[in-house]
Amino acid sequence: AFSTQISSNITSLDGHISSAIQSQSSASSLPKSNDISLALTSILSLKSKIEDIALKADKSERMVQVICQDIKQLDYAKRHLQTTITALKRLHMLVNAVQQLEEMAKKKQYKEAANLLDAVSQLTIHFT
Repeated sequence: AFSTQISSNITSLDGHISSAIQSQSSASSLPKSNDISLALTSILSLKSKIEDIALKADKSERMVQVICQDIKQLDYAKRHLQTTITALKRLHMLVNAVQQLEEMAKKKQYKEAANLLDAVSQLTIHFT
């Protein structure tokens, strides 16, 4: 009777162990498929974010190129403006020097006019 009872307990325990293993097996397979779908969703989300970042980087690069082009144009304009201002200053000095030469010639101040004549010839070099 004791061996039958132990045999019965062992059979009962085997049944419980078997059902526990089966329930554990089916319970652990659900999270795996759920984990896989979560991982796929995360990967797709990450891919979308990377594509957005790449688009923004391209847009930023184009914007930087436009800004650099604008800066180059402004730099050229500044250089031309500086050249024009310098030429206008020299022209102003030349006009003043010629006027002074005319006045000195009227007053027959030839000695002082000689120095001024050298300055006029120096200034005319810039306009030839």
